[in-house]
Amino acid sequence: MEKGAELFLVDGIELADFGGEGPILLFSHANGYPPRVYSQLLSKLSKNFRVFGIEHRPLRGGNPNDFLSWDVMSQDIVKVIDFFNEPIFALGHSMGGSALMMAAKHRPNCYRAMALVEPVLLPKIAQFALNIVAKWFPSRVPPMRRALNRTDNWDNRDLAFDHFRPKRVFKNFSDEALWQYVENGTYIQNGRAYLRFSKEWEARCYALVQNVWPLLGELRMPVIGFKGANSNTLPASAWKKWKLKAPAHQFVEIEESGHLLPLEHPDLLAAHVAAFFAHI
Repeated sequence: MEKGAELFLVDGIELADFGGEGPILLFSHANGYPPRVYSQLLSKLSKNFRVFGIEHRPLRGGNPNDFLSWDVMSQDIVKVIDFFNEPIFALGHSMGGSALMMAAKHRPNCYRAMALVEPVLLPKIAQFALNIVAKWFPSRVPPMRRALNRTDNWDNRDLAFDHFRPKRVFKNFSDEALWQYVENGTYIQNGRAYLRFSKEWEARCYALVQNVWPLLGELRMPVIGFKGANSNTLPASAWKKWKLKAPAHQFVEIEESGHLLPLEHPDLLAAHVAAFFAHI
């Protein structure tokens, strides 16, 4: 079973180094899923690219209430891009894709091309309402409520795996993919396994969802978008609107997959991403 990647620092920002040779590819992870959880996907891409995964602010610890905007993550991405000092390929999942788009606003020419997997595309009014309700009544926001109520520690990783295996959200995960989540998504302290991405940080990220619709039309690099056919996060209406708003983008819908398609079908997604980037 593949382990996670080595880590190194860029201006205090941790990058998971998945190795490989070729042009640089930066991966930006989803809320609740550290980059090394995606080892199956990113190891495949390392056959064609030098792959790094940024560890976003929630993985550094600290007080979640001091985290005021997803734009903080985009500023970290800009610092990493400035360190590489060249346009890069970018791949983002969910919140991570939104952060990549926000970074492009600060550095319009920073990407050679971008792949966005299930980005968070809420209508402006829904995003505004979520931010307000989350501030005053977090228990009324379903994803925040689920995050804050989840079990986040176990006697060992075997019990963590057993806890997650029957969960609906992981039903399309292979055992290997789920073990990647358990091994790279937890740490051991005093013999117990704890989630690396804490439930408090996960809830905070949900509370700060950004409206990135205006950014889609401003992206000047080649872009490919991916949607899980059974996604509960990127609805058909948003997918259709995206196609109308950015007709130059390419679009791929993956059958028998949901919002977590990078972890459900890592080989298939890697093949699509590599093929798209190869033509840039």
